[in-house]
Amino acid sequence: MRFKPIIGVILSTLILLLIIESICYALVDDTHFMWDFSSLSSPIERPESGFHEIDPLLGYAKTEQEQTKKGFVVEKGCVVLSDNNDTSGQINILITGGSTSDLSLYPDMWPIELDKILKAKGINAKLYCAGTGGYNSGQELLKLIRDGISTNPVIHISYSGANDYGGKSYVSEFEQHLYTIQLNKGTTSWLMPSTIVFLRKCLKLDHPDINLRPLDKIPGFEFWVENMRLMHGIASEHNYHFIGILQPVVGGGKYTQTIQGEEEAIKENKERYPKIKNVLGRYPDFMTDLSAIFDTCKGNVFIDNCHINQQYQRLVAENIYLVLKQRQLLK
Repeated sequence: MRFKPIIGVILSTLILLLIIESICYALVDDTHFMWDFSSLSSPIERPESGFHEIDPLLGYAKTEQEQTKKGFVVEKGCVVLSDNNDTSGQINILITGGSTSDLSLYPDMWPIELDKILKAKGINAKLYCAGTGGYNSGQELLKLIRDGISTNPVIHISYSGANDYGGKSYVSEFEQHLYTIQLNKGTTSWLMPSTIVFLRKCLKLDHPDINLRPLDKIPGFEFWVENMRLMHGIASEHNYHFIGILQPVVGGGKYTQTIQGEEEAIKENKERYPKIKNVLGRYPDFMTDLSAIFDTCKGNVFIDNCHINQQYQRLVAENIYLVLKQRQLLK
């Protein structure tokens, strides 16, 4: 009988805490309810991908030390190709994009093939490869502003488009989540995190709160087009050439888990792509579409995912070289 009052007090306390946490959870954005074990864990949630540091502006990135271990030369936040110290007539080419241009993730992708082609043609070019897995065109734009312009490019090539459908924000949902975890360390607790965050805000204690909302009011392809226009404007201001190349949008294959999901993705992309191509037609001076080069794929561009298949990288590089040659940018 003597334990009943104790049990009653414990139950009453738990109910009161639950009510407090519920109210605070409703008042505070982007917090967990009742417990948040992620605040106890490392912010590195994908070590298998090789990410080792959080970039305060652009999310995850690999350290220069890790890049160097793989044999890459790193300069101005970019992997450098064909730096032969011969600066006479040298053409600096900046390459941005997502995983399809990230040599850290896929060391044999199309920038390597383009470098081989330029060497074979006797063109003295220094390639700055700034592609980063997961980046959409908004993050590309920020990467250009922070690191890319400092490479003094003669040509800037953007090969992107697919990741813009994953999140129309200048920080992707993935990076935002991981960055929020890192910021919350020391500002909340694993138990009743919403209550702790609410109290810190009320007491005006240090609470970094960064959340860049997606631009939900515009379609993903318009987000991509707008960022291409901005990068073109930056190129014009700094007197270099910009080429925005639309990569094929992922439609199926290993990126979908079910047959139904794959069919929906293919249908959605078949509806998107004509719209994108129509927009590209408005800017022929600095935009181009390479999806037609994948007609040789088994199936089609929406199913085969051939744009990230190793055997097609030479094809991508050859066609990008032709674009540069046709526009007389390699003189």
